[in-house]
Amino acid sequence: MGRRLPQPTTESIDLSTVLGALADPVRLEIMRTLYRSGEPQNCTALAKDSGVEVTAPTISHHWKVLRAAGLTTTEVIGRNRIIEIRHADLEERFPGLLQAVLS
Repeated sequence: MGRRLPQPTTESIDLSTVLGALADPVRLEIMRTLYRSGEPQNCTALAKDSGVEVTAPTISHHWKVLRAAGLTTTEVIGRNRIIEIRHADLEERFPGLLQAVLS
């Protein structure tokens, strides 16, 4: 097992912050790709699969914004970062939001 990077608690996930994070077209596309995959993904491979053309520092920034908004969780295992959507937490806070925005 690895270590989880800091993220907001379920209770502190804010709708305007979530929507703000998803307002960026690059973040929206990588979230849609992760949502369609249905399982945790390596962040580097997922960025490539989403078809977005950005530098490594830029994609790292996008992942940080998504995690800080409470949309994703990141587990560090060695040199890999595994990204997962916080489905249960987001469904508890905003029922139906993920499906409406990402599918």
